[in-house]
This record gives sequence, structure tokens and C-alpha cells, in this order.
Amino acid sequence: MRFNYLSKWGLTMYNEFDKELRFLNENKYKCVMINTTAKHAKAFSILPRRIYGDYNISSFMINNVDILKKAITYYDGLIDYFFIDVELKQSINLYEQSKKNIKYSELITIKTNDNTIESLDLLVREKFNDDLIDKNILVIGSGNIASKTMIRFAERQSNIFVLSRNVRKTTRILKGINEILPKYNKKIQLFNKNILTQFDLVISAISTEFTKSDLIKKNINENTMFIDVGVNNFNEKFMKQLINNRNDILRLDTRIALPYQTMTKDKYVTDFFDKVMGKKDIEQSLIVAGGIIPEEGVIIVDKINNPTQIIGIADGRGGVKQVETSVEKERVYKLKNEISKKNQADV
Repeated sequence: MRFNYLSKWGLTMYNEFDKELRFLNENKYKCVMINTTAKHAKAFSILPRRIYGDYNISSFMINNVDILKKAITYYDGLIDYFFIDVELKQSINLYEQSKKNIKYSELITIKTNDNTIESLDLLVREKFNDDLIDKNILVIGSGNIASKTMIRFAERQSNIFVLSRNVRKTTRILKGINEILPKYNKKIQLFNKNILTQFDLVISAISTEFTKSDLIKKNINENTMFIDVGVNNFNEKFMKQLINNRNDILRLDTRIALPYQTMTKDKYVTDFFDKVMGKKDIEQSLIVAGGIIPEEGVIIVDKINNPTQIIGIADGRGGVKQVETSVEKERVYKLKNEISKKNQADV
């Protein structure tokens, strides 16, 4: 065991660290994910393990600085990556504290709320065969995740209704969201008892129990699907009614979007920064690729290493020139020849 002393949390926590380390050592990449939640939570808890390809990930919920330091000290140098939640959902700043204490392993920031949205999006698309146009969706809540949920499915052309405890706050939020939605999107509506729409989907994303199920009874039927994002949002009585009614009820499992969390280490992403994005000189001409905006006259190509396509001549404003000068055409011609020779040599 990698410790020489006991804390007030006792030996149990370190025994759990040992168990998780044994699990981590079973795969190529060893990772520890540490996050918080907006809900009132314990100082320390262990979350379900995750496996994605070559990654084994142990997950902890930590809301105490001393415990965070002990976890980092224990695993630092023994694992490849710390995935640290950068969102400030509690007074503890996980990223700030982790940055100070991680010396050997690599720190990768994650946004767990965004991971939740990506998981929810994938789940709903799967359940509705990737067709959400004109589906009637009730979102319960108006916080961070609920608001992002509204935007995501409104942009997928669903009809969004919102039910929240704080009507004044929610009205302000919906006004702002409706302002930024695409021009032809239908507006998100605040739900009230006079709305008779039958819901295809109810998504609860609140940090407490939903106690107003009577309000929506007339708007649901046996075909309405329910997704609990907030965990334990629906009370026991309402759950029994839904189960007896044979409704589909799902608790969101955020492992669905695990690839999103590890994307910074994906070969496609690392290759983009290493082999696609950049600038260099070829045949006395400066070339750029990967979104770099150069000065006017620079040649834009598809990738900086072994380019295969010339996009055009930069206009200096982020686009390409519609009309090229004779000098620019000559430079493009020479570069095309150089690319062609290189490609032939590689065959």
C-alpha cells in the first residue's frame, strides 16, 4: 500500500484505492476520474468503474480538499491520466487543487455536465431512431443540464416544454435561449396546466425529487418515455404508476459518451494537431492548414504534412480569393506539381 499513515477517514478509503489500482493495472491506460455534483454529497464516494478500449477508469466523487490531496498523492505516477472535473458545482475547485498536486501523471480536464448532455443525446437518438422532428418533449428543471437539454433537442426540431419550480427564473432563461436558437426554430414554451400536448418524452434534470406529477398526468400515456437524469427524481408512487402503465423508464448512464471524455487522446485528434494544423514553406511558398488564418496571398492546403489538396489563396479575412493574380496562379501551379511528384514517389 502506498501510504504510511491513517487519516480521520480511516483505513477503508486506502483499501478502496488499492482495489481500484488492481483494476486499473488490468489495461494499457490507467485513469482516475474525479468529479463533484451540484447535489449535496458525501465527502468521498466511489462511482462505477468504466472501461473504454485501452482505458480502465476508476471514478471518485470528492468534495473535500484533504481527501482530494490524498487521492492524488496515492495515484500520482502510478496512473497515466487524471480526468478532473473543471466545473465549479461545489465550493471545492478540483482543477485548481489538482493542478497544484499532480506531479507525474497527466491532468486532463473534463466537463461532466457536457458529458451528461452527450450521453443523453445519444440515448434519445437511439430510442427515437434518430428522428426527433416534432417530438413533444417535457424538460423538468431549468438548471445547467436542463437548459442545455432544451437547446440540444430544440435544435433537433423537437417541441420543447419546460416545467420548473421557479417560474420567474425559468421565464428569463427561456427568453434568453429562444433568442439564441436558430432563426426558424420553434420557440421553447413554459409548461402550464392548460397545455394539452401529449408528451413523447419526459426528461427530468433536477437536483431534488419531482413532486408535481399530478400536473402532467393528462399529458402522458403508455407510450411516453421517461429519462431520469438527476437520479432519483421520480418519487416511489409515481414510479409504480409508470411501471404499472408499462412506460419505458430509463436512468441516464453517462458511460454512453465515454469516448467524448477521452477525445483529447484519440489518435484522430492528436494527428490533427501534429500533422494537419500548421504552417511551413514549400517551393518558396508559405502554406497553412487546419484553420489557421494567414495574411493575404498565403496558400491554404488540406494538411500541413504531405498535403494532397490546395484549397486556394488566402484573402486575409479567413476565406479564399475568388480571383487570383497571375503570380498567385504560378505559385499554385508549382505547388501542385510538387505535391503530384511527392504523391507519385510515395506510391
